[in-house]
Parts: sequence; structure tokens; C-alpha cells
Amino acid sequence: MKKLFTVGLAVAFGATFALTQNAAEAIELKYAHQSSVTNINHLNIVDFGEKLKELSGGEMTVRIFPNKQLGGERDEIEGILLGTLDSARPASAVVANWVPEFNVANMPFVFRDIDHFQRVWRGGGELHNIIQAKAEAKGLRFLCATTTGIRNIMSKRPIFGIDDMKGLKIRAIENPVHVATFNAMGANATAIAYPEVYGALQTGVVDGADAANNNYHSQKFYEQAPYWTLIGWLVFTNTMIMSEKTWDSLSAKNQKATQDAAFYACEKQNEFYKTDGDKKLQMLLALGVKVTVPNRNPFIEASQKVYDQFLKTDEEKRLVKLIQETE
Repeated sequence: MKKLFTVGLAVAFGATFALTQNAAEAIELKYAHQSSVTNINHLNIVDFGEKLKELSGGEMTVRIFPNKQLGGERDEIEGILLGTLDSARPASAVVANWVPEFNVANMPFVFRDIDHFQRVWRGGGELHNIIQAKAEAKGLRFLCATTTGIRNIMSKRPIFGIDDMKGLKIRAIENPVHVATFNAMGANATAIAYPEVYGALQTGVVDGADAANNNYHSQKFYEQAPYWTLIGWLVFTNTMIMSEKTWDSLSAKNQKATQDAAFYACEKQNEFYKTDGDKKLQMLLALGVKVTVPNRNPFIEASQKVYDQFLKTDEEKRLVKLIQETE
């Protein structure tokens, strides 16, 4: 991992990225993300870069900008569209602000578990191809989907059932489906960028938020919100996206190398999260986090209004049905 910042050729920060197809000159992709260099999300991009270098025969390398160096997820997407960044791994809920079809992956309880999530997204299946066509029209190349775990609820007071959600100020990701979901459960939801979550909990701007076992532990959110409600309302979908302009400038060989390296990295990360969530839960219990496991049915029933609110077209309903009917 020590070679992380030495792979590829130096590129001036913020400069417009120009690719060449000269086989003697390496093509460097600028890749930004939100996690620290010790986080699995970062290590997974290292995997992507190493596999890409291998599959491209050394023609392509990746330069990584971790830990919010280039701003939040919205900033990363805007950078891709402006041409100052090549690739990123934002949440599908944020990408949905540009590609609304991604909202089908954010519907509450739409994925049964991570195994189901993998079967839906694996290897560029039907859902991937449909959404990629929509993304391409917006200047984005959707390479693959990966999860960062199953989302639960952290709070400053215990939640034993849906009635305890009433009046709770909950941070939601910057996506209307997420906000509507928590409001449907009885909370007062507000959209706050991920880098601001810890501070919002600390200052009382919010009483709670959602997270997976993994980042609830790694970001030490339990220091400010020590109650952990295992509700599993969402298998969180992150995307690996890149500039469509960058993609179009690649040779067919390097396009295939990029896509195959992305599928490899996403599948590897999904496998990791299948087991790491359970490990992190045991670590949280050892830290004294107070865990509740409420009846999920009232939460599921309350969330039905979110489906009614957001699934307006036959195409959107078909995409959700495609997820739900995947065995």
C-alpha cells in the first residue's frame, strides 16, 4: 500500500484531464473518495488500480485522492462533469440527483440482504445496463455498484419501536427518498453531508442518523449517539462512476480493462461487507453500545408511502420489480 501515491504520472491539481492513447505513455485516472487510507473503501480502490494496471498491460494507472481531499460527494460528481476528475465512488443516493433512476436502489427495504444485492448488480446485469444508459446521457459512466453495508439507526435515546421515532431529528443523506423514508417513520429528517454528521450529532443539530455497523464503528459515531437500532432498512449502494468523456477517449481494450477491473473490485468489496458487518457489531457491543432490535414490520408498512410517492412511472415500477423478483 506504500506505493499508493507513486503510481501513475503526476497530474497538476485541478487541471483539465486529457487522455492520450500513446501506448508508451501511461494513462492516469484521477480518483477521489471520502474515506481514510485505512478504510476498506480506500483499499478497494487500490485493488481497482492494481487490477486495472494488470489488465491494461501497464497502460493505465490510478492516482487516488482520499479522505474528502476534493470535497464531498456532490463536489466529486461535479468535478467529473467539469473534467477536473475522472472517477469517484459516491453513494447512489447522491448520484440520483443527476440520474434519478438510481433512486430504485434507495427504496426502503428493497434489498433483502447483501447476497440479494450482489445477485441484482453482479457483472453488469439488466438493471446495471438500463441505469448505465441513463447515466451516459448525463455524462457519467456507471461502472459497477458496491455496498458499504446494511443501514441501521443511531440515536441519543433508545428506539424500541416505530413510536420512538416520533419527533426524532434524524440526519439523512442528501437524497429526497432517504429524507421521505425517515419522515414516513415519524422522524423529522434533514439532509446533511456525510463529513458533517459527527459535528451535527455533537452539537445537537440532529438526534441521530443512519449508518452501517462498519462506519458507525470506524467514524466513532457511537461517541455522540450510543444507541444502535438494528432495523436494516437499506443495503446501501455506492457506485463506481467515471467521466463519460474519459471513457470515450479510451481504446476498446482499455475500456474493457477498466470495466473488468471495476467488476472485480466491486465484487471483492461486496464479499468483504458480508462478514465485516457482523465483526463490527461485536466490537460495538464490546465498546458498550446499547443495541435494540425492534419489530421491522411497522417500519416496512410505514415505508410503503415512500414507494407511492416516488415511483410515478411504469419504468420506475418495473425497475423496482426487477430488484424484488431477483431470486
